Amino acid sequence: MKVIVQKFGGTSTRSVETREHMYKNIIRELEAGNKVVAVVSAMGRYDDPYATDTLLSIVNTDELTDEEIDRLTSIGETISTLVCKSELSKMGYNVETVTNVELGIQTDSHHMNATITTVEGHHIQEKLSRADIVICPGFQGYSQKGKVTTLGRGGSDLSAVAIGVAIDASEVEIYSDVNGIYTADPRIVPDAIKLDYISYAEMLELSKNGAKVLNHRCVQLAAKHDIVIHARSSFDASQGTYVLGDERIMKDHLNQLIISGITGSQNEARVTLVGVDAKVNGAGQLFEKIADANVNVNVFNQALVGGGKMDISLIINDKDVPAVVEVINDLKEILKPQKTIVRGNIGKVAVIGVGIKNNKGMFQKVYNTLMSNDINVEMTSCSEINISCYIDRDDVKKAQVLLHEAFLG
Repeated sequence: MKVIVQKFGGTSTRSVETREHMYKNIIRELEAGNKVVAVVSAMGRYDDPYATDTLLSIVNTDELTDEEIDRLTSIGETISTLVCKSELSKMGYNVETVTNVELGIQTDSHHMNATITTVEGHHIQEKLSRADIVICPGFQGYSQKGKVTTLGRGGSDLSAVAIGVAIDASEVEIYSDVNGIYTADPRIVPDAIKLDYISYAEMLELSKNGAKVLNHRCVQLAAKHDIVIHARSSFDASQGTYVLGDERIMKDHLNQLIISGITGSQNEARVTLVGVDAKVNGAGQLFEKIADANVNVNVFNQALVGGGKMDISLIINDKDVPAVVEVINDLKEILKPQKTIVRGNIGKVAVIGVGIKNNKGMFQKVYNTLMSNDINVEMTSCSEINISCYIDRDDVKKAQVLLHEAFLG
């Protein structure tokens, strides 16, 4: 007998009608002879009564500690588990639920965005020995001090994969309102193609570069433990998209696209220090202080400009601009920049696929496609499976359509 972990988001749990679709997916697995661990999110979105954002709206969060906010926001998932149990039990199914501690997901003490440290599944396995369905609250764990923690945005995806690892599940199904993973966002690119499968590495790049189908941390964890993820629709019984390891893709002789996806984001900014003193290790000190400020640098470029001077350019998230400017001001006497230029309204378009490393002219094709359509490329970054171009924010959607047509049209 197999155990399937199924994760259902707020669009699945929000109402009696949507939960009926959710239960059909659970029952299908039971009828196939499997047992199900269902990981559920809070019911709906703001302003549904028990949604996470609704719960936050009824308090003054400035007056609560992060630990208290975690206690509040974890309540929505707990309510979902009990609602789902009551309804499935009334339908005649043998169902159990687990508490926060029984989840077995232990984390550090970084409330509101905790990192999983260990995971064990004996409580869930014990309940599976006497029930056909075990319902778990998503998005949460507990610290070594026994305090409730939450896992940040997309945390229920991460919960589901962690539980899958702990109980050695056959598969983790991630349900949402879309029926799989596409080569681009269908709302932006109407001709986007649904993928039957995608590698962990490609999915991780898509998730980190703007695609919102799967949380990147859940993909990392699945890759580490070789857990198969099946991304599929709550409202459509057809197969979705499997996220697999490269070895399994090659073993099954699947025909893999050169490009698996094109995605974009619109929340970048560029900071340029002009005429920095090249005689000191300015960049090294700058990065050390930026790291201390908990800011990630997405792209870095350093160029000597003569006269013992160099220019340093950084691409960062636009919300981090104030922190980086403060760091630069603190180092002004060491760096001695002639001026600092902050350019907002930067976006990114990324072309992702395992075929990039084995096919010549890929960067040239990306660059020429954008420039020939009057989209100026300000900075770039490349890896074996990712070509990212930083462009004007207003051009990001147009760029995705043009690149999809160029590579997959």
